[in-house]
Amino acid sequence: MQLVFNAIATFALVLLSACGGGGVSVTAEPVVAPVVVDPLTPATATDLAQAATLYGIEASGVGGDSGGDGGAAGAAGDGAPLKRAVVTLVDAKGNQVSGLTDNNGKFLLKYQTKNFTAPLVLRVVTVGGNVLTSVSDVSATATKVVRANINFLTDKITSDILVASVGGTDKTFDGSKVDVTKLAKAKADLVTSINAALVSAGVADTSKFDPVTSVYEYDGTKVDAIIESLSLTRDTTTGATKLSAKLASLQNNADGSAVSTVVSASTPLATALVALPTSTALTFAKLDSWVNEFNRCLALTPAQFAADAACADADGSRLATTGYLANSADFREDFRTVFSNTDTTHIQGSTVRNPVLLFTTKYASSTATFDDLAVVELTIRQPSTGPLAGSVAGAIEYVKTVVFKRDDNLSRAKAGNWILNGNQRAFNFGVSTRYVKTKQMNATRANNTSGGIPDNYQSRINLSFSEFVFNKTTRTRVDSNVRAVRVTGPGLPSAGVVLVPSSVTGANSMAIVNKTGVIPTSTVSTLNSANSFGVAAVAGDGSPVYSGFFNPTGSTNATTMLTDFSALQAYARYQFEIFLRTNTSGVADFVQSTVNLAPVYAPSSVLGIPLNDIAPSASLATAPASSATAVTVAWINNLNAAPVYDVQVVSQARNPQGATTQTFTLTAYDQHASVASAYSLDVRPTSQAVAASSGFFPSLGSGVAGDFRQIAIWANQGRAIYQNLLRWDN
Repeated sequence: MQLVFNAIATFALVLLSACGGGGVSVTAEPVVAPVVVDPLTPATATDLAQAATLYGIEASGVGGDSGGDGGAAGAAGDGAPLKRAVVTLVDAKGNQVSGLTDNNGKFLLKYQTKNFTAPLVLRVVTVGGNVLTSVSDVSATATKVVRANINFLTDKITSDILVASVGGTDKTFDGSKVDVTKLAKAKADLVTSINAALVSAGVADTSKFDPVTSVYEYDGTKVDAIIESLSLTRDTTTGATKLSAKLASLQNNADGSAVSTVVSASTPLATALVALPTSTALTFAKLDSWVNEFNRCLALTPAQFAADAACADADGSRLATTGYLANSADFREDFRTVFSNTDTTHIQGSTVRNPVLLFTTKYASSTATFDDLAVVELTIRQPSTGPLAGSVAGAIEYVKTVVFKRDDNLSRAKAGNWILNGNQRAFNFGVSTRYVKTKQMNATRANNTSGGIPDNYQSRINLSFSEFVFNKTTRTRVDSNVRAVRVTGPGLPSAGVVLVPSSVTGANSMAIVNKTGVIPTSTVSTLNSANSFGVAAVAGDGSPVYSGFFNPTGSTNATTMLTDFSALQAYARYQFEIFLRTNTSGVADFVQSTVNLAPVYAPSSVLGIPLNDIAPSASLATAPASSATAVTVAWINNLNAAPVYDVQVVSQARNPQGATTQTFTLTAYDQHASVASAYSLDVRPTSQAVAASSGFFPSLGSGVAGDFRQIAIWANQGRAIYQNLLRWDN
């Protein structure tokens, strides 16, 4: 953005006001060219009444206290403008206002200046729960607005001045937790780390640049070219923000842990790794072109879409390849929520936005001399879903990860030399970080002593492998013919964790059967639905759990709790050895790998993460409870947390109830229900309740051995899974 003082317009206004009766003689002043103010000059406080116009902020981006007499304005981005994202401002005393960014990622938050005290912390939360922050060391005076951008650069600055005990910028904190005496050095160090890169991107004079207060656009050029070239992760030990070169090839050690070259004042961003518009990398301009074309097609009626040769893309040369394959699905199946009418046509009016490149690497079978695979995160918003996705009447919004392929022979692709191609995996599997917060409802079992199950937080590694694959001919999900999978990688036992099919009603993944790496010699199933491996836990107050809390003989937890999380940084790689039912050799039929997009933190760090909370009424998880075919799960939304996307009810009962010998049978249920709530202030309610209604839940007795029931809510935050639950254990 350029701030222009137009001398010509000013002269014309003076001349008109001087002309009129009285015969006043006017001497014309010489005409001068407009004075262009360098957009990287740090912005000073501007008038509240003019701020929205000056900074080009749409009405949808004006929030906070409507009666406020001052405020903070800026723009949020992560390589693209963060459109319609929740943005909050909290001062040193904990006072807070919130709003949404507009369609260009810009915002103005108003507040009562007499009540707000610097430092101010600004925080933006994306649909996927990714958090970026910024700090202003000045608060606006009456009728004034201060400038504060929010992006990777400002989050790094905030991290460098954050009190260490907070544990990272993704935690809950206010302005009292930042040391503004370190702010000038943090800014200077940041600029030093990208100085040469800024020059290569066309910023001639970096001496004026202030990442927080300078006015710049998220358009893929100059400053934004640098942001687009950086990847943001957080250290698993300290929580500190780390910046690395996004265009450097993803590297992993022999154990799968990620190799990270941190961008810092001592190790600046190399100019060769800057995503300039002319780069062969998947730049902002290329992604933006792809998004705009896809949105153009999605705005058409299904009939118009089919008739538009560009949208139909029969030869797979523009938007997605004809050989598109992602976790066994073709393009339309992979985008099933969008293409969810009965005939697989799209939901008209759906839109894709906020594309961000996460990392680049090579396809497993690639012979290219360059990185030909790029993982991109998209935000999709649509007015409803069709029958193939549950026929949700209201608007939904969600994050999706997709894979582009580089092909320098492309001539018609909307993303230049890149095109959507999928991960080219024939099975549906993945690894993710999972945190579990548990509230024990049975007071007699809540002691933090041997045999107890106290309130606790757990850090777990989620191992997902679907028992089904997509059949393109029948367009249905069919049995994968997989009998067992062995997974190895950081945080898991060196021998590997083995998954087999689950016999639990409602289980949506293969489940863990052992942590010894031993593949069963025949096809077996397990009466277990757990597909996450626990690496560490703390009690609900952050204190250590009793020795033996993780059953050392159990299959779903580490024998000894993990204390060193340094190998569990973002982009750690995991290997899947896949055994088909027809295999009797003991040698895997397929060996494939995937990366975990999120780091795994120690469970104590989760205490500071903002979460949506299950409503105080806990009757459905409290014994005695009668049997039920539908259970309602209620919760309270937190605007600083990602939205709840799933509710769950799990139950287990012995038959006959209370049996303590091995003659009983075990009945187990694991029921889920999707939550269709868009992540925006105008439609996301303060609290919600959703019924998990498929299946039968046995009665829950009080003091009946073996019975338990739990209700849970799920959210994706920062590419990790957060499960918040209430549980009754007998």
